[in-house]
Amino acid sequence: MESVRTVVLGKPVFLLTGAKRRKSKENAQAAFDVEAPEKLLETARRNPDAVAFGFVAGSWVAAA
Repeated sequence: MESVRTVVLGKPVFLLTGAKRRKSKENAQAAFDVEAPEKLLETARRNPDAVAFGFVAGSWVAAA
């Protein structure tokens, strides 16, 4: 399992699940598709101290 490090609401966080690598030959850097990004933003607002999130059963949860 591969986790993704990204920035959500100006803070670096890890996405433990819920992000899939997008296949792109044009860009050398990896691009990812995030499941339900609007729910991720909502969860990040409710948990401002969280540094990791996971996508479980159709919703994002703060993991750490």
